[in-house]
Amino acid sequence: MLTLRRGIFGDYYGNTYNTSNALTYAQMEVNALYIYSYLKHEGWSENAIAAVLGNMEVESSLNPGRWQSDRVGGDESGHGYSLVQWTPYTKYTNWCSSEGFGDPSEMDSALARIKYEVEQDIQWIGVGSYNGMSFEEFSKSSEPVAYLAVGFLLCYERPADQSEAVQNYRASLAEKWYTYLTGKEPTKPGGSGNKKKKFNFILFNKKRRFV
Repeated sequence: MLTLRRGIFGDYYGNTYNTSNALTYAQMEVNALYIYSYLKHEGWSENAIAAVLGNMEVESSLNPGRWQSDRVGGDESGHGYSLVQWTPYTKYTNWCSSEGFGDPSEMDSALARIKYEVEQDIQWIGVGSYNGMSFEEFSKSSEPVAYLAVGFLLCYERPADQSEAVQNYRASLAEKWYTYLTGKEPTKPGGSGNKKKKFNFILFNKKRRFV
């Protein structure tokens, strides 16, 4: 069931563990503010937060209780779950159990996992122009939002489709969230104004690194 839930940083929308729905845009705005508050508290830059939100919108509609394709449960071989669609879902849910988070559908559980990944420098694999950038460096980066959004796509999410169209779409969503959260227009990669950088097309497999 999709409900308005309560976490450390206020209210957010999410499903219970045995249900799954996409959020409306108004509900995503509520969740974006929650995620922003949590990550800002952890020292993330506004640019990096927006970059992650642009990717999360595609992956889960910012719903910490979202199952891949809204198919609840599923097999462990490749079924994703939660904000960034951890795959297989048991990598995340088992971690929640081991760390004492009783409900993996909660926003704070999902964000705690991301915090853990930053601290342990896992899940993130620097590639291409992002080679040499750690997850922690990404989280504090002041690089343009669009550049960081593509970095999160290539280095963290690693979906099957990493085409230029996909990169540009996630970058545009990230810039939208940046403006929503800050009230400012984002700096474009390669300079100011409306000049846009053409991102390099890099294809990597979707295998993710966990501990």
